[in-house]
This record gives sequence, C-alpha cells and structure tokens, in this order.
Amino acid sequence: MHRFLAIFKQRCPVCLRGRVFASWFDMNRDCPVCGVHFERETGYFLNAMFAAYALGFLLLVPSAIWLYFQHVTLGLFSAVIIFEIVVLWPLIFRYSRILWLHIDQLLDPRKPVQ
Repeated sequence: MHRFLAIFKQRCPVCLRGRVFASWFDMNRDCPVCGVHFERETGYFLNAMFAAYALGFLLLVPSAIWLYFQHVTLGLFSAVIIFEIVVLWPLIFRYSRILWLHIDQLLDPRKPVQ
C-alpha cells in the first residue's frame, strides 16, 4: 500500500496495513499486524500537537477568510467557525497523530517486531 494511502486510511507507518486507532479517540498500543509499538517514549505525541495546529490552520483559515469577505455578522462568523472546530476536531486529532507517526518513521525508521 502506498504511504499516502496508508496515511489516508490511518494505517501503521511501518507495515502500512495495521490499524492505528481502535476507536475514535483510542489508539492501539501496538500494530495488530507487525507488532511495532507506536509510542516510542513518554510524550512522543507532543509533536503531533504541532501537526494539529497546522491542520487546524489549513482547514479553518480559508473558511474565515471567505466568511469575512461575505460580510456576515460576527455571530454567524463565530457560529460557523465553532461548528467547524467541533466537527473537524476528531479528524484533526487522528490525522495529526497519523502524520507524526509517518513523518517520524521516515526520519528514524523502525523495523517490524515480527
């Protein structure tokens, strides 16, 4: 499976097949396919927060600019942005972690356990 498809499908950065998330907000500790442990050390996913900020920026700023030029009221502007944050947050959370796992794998490769 190609790496971009693995990122889109939220798969393991090592084998590109195992599921990273067990549910919407719970990650598997290890890849169910290759057995690699996802969190290398305590605080490993702090860098994923930077990816979350970048993703949030890329998703919300175009909407904010468009709304600004539509001359909507402040209440409507705020409601749309808050709605987007609430709806997009689960995706931003997941994909920031997935992106960080894959970037880290490219920079410092790990081998499958099995």
